[in-house]
Amino acid sequence: MNSKDSLQSKADFQTVLNQARDLVKDQLQLTEEVIMDVARNAPAGISERLVSLFQRKGKRIRSTLLCLIAQSGSVKPNADRVAHACAGIELLHLASLVHDDIIDGTDIRRGQKTAHKEWGTQVAVLIGDYVLSQAMRCVINEESRDVPVILSNAADKLIAGEILELDYSGNTHLSFEKYDEIIDGKTAALIDAAARIGGILAGFDAENADKCAQMGSHFGIAFQIVDDLLDYGFGSQNLDKAKFTDLGNGLITLPLLYYFDGCSAADRNEMESLIAKASEAGVPEKIIAKLNEKEAFKKAKACAQDHLEKALEIANQLPASNFTDEIVAMFASMSDRGN
Repeated sequence: MNSKDSLQSKADFQTVLNQARDLVKDQLQLTEEVIMDVARNAPAGISERLVSLFQRKGKRIRSTLLCLIAQSGSVKPNADRVAHACAGIELLHLASLVHDDIIDGTDIRRGQKTAHKEWGTQVAVLIGDYVLSQAMRCVINEESRDVPVILSNAADKLIAGEILELDYSGNTHLSFEKYDEIIDGKTAALIDAAARIGGILAGFDAENADKCAQMGSHFGIAFQIVDDLLDYGFGSQNLDKAKFTDLGNGLITLPLLYYFDGCSAADRNEMESLIAKASEAGVPEKIIAKLNEKEAFKKAKACAQDHLEKALEIANQLPASNFTDEIVAMFASMSDRGN
């Protein structure tokens, strides 16, 4: 199956993801045990909150991808190594979400109250810090000394990307290049790390581990672009978080970049005026209407699909197996995910 054929697949992303998770369910179950051990071994006052937080499971896309890649080599990796690497990735992701929700003022995450709404901002910040620390501890004994460094570098890039996004909040002159830098840090870096670690645990050489990382990066960029679209409600179904969060926080994402690219001065002024009052009732819908007029959503989705094609091109070079087939299926269906 080539990448263009794959992208024409109409398979539902959630269905494909469920199939992928089922293929590596033993590894993911072991990962959950490692994560819950972090909660159980935490001090009183932290432990109870972590149990509550960890039970709100996300899609586990990063750890699923890591497991699939790790299993695609000629020699099956040690299950405990894979589980601890996956736990490190998932805990780092969760720590970033706890902090992001505070920064963004988000009330709902995964269908439930966010940590800062439930326990207050001060406690939530510290819980996020604790989870970040435990993410690093998960891989501290990993025999490949590259793995802790990869996870640490991903944390650095993630934080830098988030800060850069805040620095450019409300800046309607944000360039495409700077936008790419932001999402490469805040989203793609962690998926890049998961894929690279998967390649290392699969026994791939440095060149092929690098290719896995590139594949993960393209997938991560596409994933964030689709998230940008979902924030506007474009293609969303049963979204488990509030819409228009980006608009309300003044974040200039890809659809707006396409709108501003080559628009008239009058159109720019009108859009900037709408963005300035994006939190008012009815304004997001007006912004969406103007974006539709310029086909900004279609252009953003095409950009996501271009990155998915690049990810698929690399995925199709991995050793053929049912694990690789699931990676291809995940990538092919991702642009049409509804939540």
